[in-house]
Amino acid sequence: MQAPDKKPQKQSRVRRGFLSAWKRFGRFVINTFYSRFEVSGEETIPNDAGVILCANHVNALIDGVVLQASTKRNIRPLARSGLFKNPILRPILQTIGAVPIYRRNTETSDTSKNEDSFSQVYKLLAEKETIVIFPEGQSHANPYVQEIKTGAARMTLGAIKANGVAPVVIPVGMTFTRKKRARTEVLVRYGKAIDLSVDEAMSEQDAVRLITLRVKQGIESVTLNTKSWKDMALVHRLERFFALRGGKRRKTSLTQRFTALQRLIEAQDLLQQHEPDKVRSLMSKMRMFERLCNACGIDHYHLAVNYKPLFLILYTLRTLGIVLIGFPIALWGILNSIIPFKLTEYLTRKLSKDVDQYDTARVLIGMSAFSLFWGIQSYLIYDNFSLHWAIIYLTSLFISAVVAISLQGEYRCTLVNLKVFFLFMRKQDLKAYLETKRDELEVELAQMVRIAKRLSKTEK
Repeated sequence: MQAPDKKPQKQSRVRRGFLSAWKRFGRFVINTFYSRFEVSGEETIPNDAGVILCANHVNALIDGVVLQASTKRNIRPLARSGLFKNPILRPILQTIGAVPIYRRNTETSDTSKNEDSFSQVYKLLAEKETIVIFPEGQSHANPYVQEIKTGAARMTLGAIKANGVAPVVIPVGMTFTRKKRARTEVLVRYGKAIDLSVDEAMSEQDAVRLITLRVKQGIESVTLNTKSWKDMALVHRLERFFALRGGKRRKTSLTQRFTALQRLIEAQDLLQQHEPDKVRSLMSKMRMFERLCNACGIDHYHLAVNYKPLFLILYTLRTLGIVLIGFPIALWGILNSIIPFKLTEYLTRKLSKDVDQYDTARVLIGMSAFSLFWGIQSYLIYDNFSLHWAIIYLTSLFISAVVAISLQGEYRCTLVNLKVFFLFMRKQDLKAYLETKRDELEVELAQMVRIAKRLSKTEK
């Protein structure tokens, strides 16, 4: 009588093993392809209820990997049905428990099958599973949240009817600091649970619209949203000015930086609406200051550095350590990895249709290219020497690649710092002049901040 139970238990163990490997793979991808990864607000996800995570969709397939790496829970993404036709993706999607969704705007898609998909979602939520949905529908490269589809709201109301219990709907925002560039930074923010209460007299259609609006507002609260990339670049420049003026290089957490950018966006909207002339004047002065610094090869933080003897000694020791130990190891990694790296960058640019597809293409192409080239190189060592040397060689590739990645930018930064140091030693008046211009700009910025605060109180 117990024999029939063995097979499901075995399958369950296999699936648990795969999910564990999938999570490790996600963390490996994040640590390899991103320079910094930070998660905030994960404590808002309850352990004793079905959960629907509503996330923004800005980086194609890699968004699902980033989300899984951000939480210990097993997440079940809703994926468009077309992905299940891919022979490589289909077994992965099926094993992690992805649920197919059939779109109306796809000719080959049978939307009637969505009833079965929704029923599957209701069952999973009743079992206290975690569902992931991207309410924007498809990945995009805009600096704001797209129009939200009604699927999340309809799914929520359907789950309430089917299970008698409301799922917990949580907005999730993924912010990539420098899209299109390698080794960017990623912040995942979990927001507060969305209010699902509706008036009993409200029609189902109106209830769907209301919850859809709340979902959009929730996602906007955990993402950065501007009208254009020009406006986004402006707030990043302002945040960078404030962050570097204290002589530090990005010591704040990604969450703190996100909060600062969000406040700057709010202030920018108010000031551009009420004080457009002052904003234009301030931005003109900031551009002039930045051009002057760039012409001298100076970054903002250089102006606040105090070149005391102790600082110079410690910096010299650090630089010597990097040059004598770090750079030789990194050079070995670069020499052995330059071909797959360049090939990955070239194919990523060629095959990506838009900015939101860069990271997905880079991960898929990079893993294939490096596996192929490193495999061939290790085999040649094995064929010409021995397995022992092949293992040592392959290990050296991993170690030197990690060192090369960690020291990325250090060489250029070291040269710039030395150049600026000798420049200030020769022309001490230049540093004083730039400090005066920076202080004048800070005074104007402080004045604009006060105006924005006053306008904010008036708006409320």
